[in-house]
Amino acid sequence: MSVKELLTPEQRKEILNLNNLSEFEFTSYYSLSDYDIDVINRHRRDHNRLGFALQLCILRNPGCSLINM
Repeated sequence: MSVKELLTPEQRKEILNLNNLSEFEFTSYYSLSDYDIDVINRHRRDHNRLGFALQLCILRNPGCSLINM
């Protein structure tokens, strides 16, 4: 299965520079697994799935908050 690139190289560089994250750290903290997506879809409605997903990702990286971004 091929991986779809969502960001251009310039966009990727800009996002990774937000908190001096390596690409590995960014992927580890801010990617959702199939299990995560299943939990989000089962327990949240359309209007708050994105917010719940963001909170889940931020909880994985305790040194970061929306204020820091």
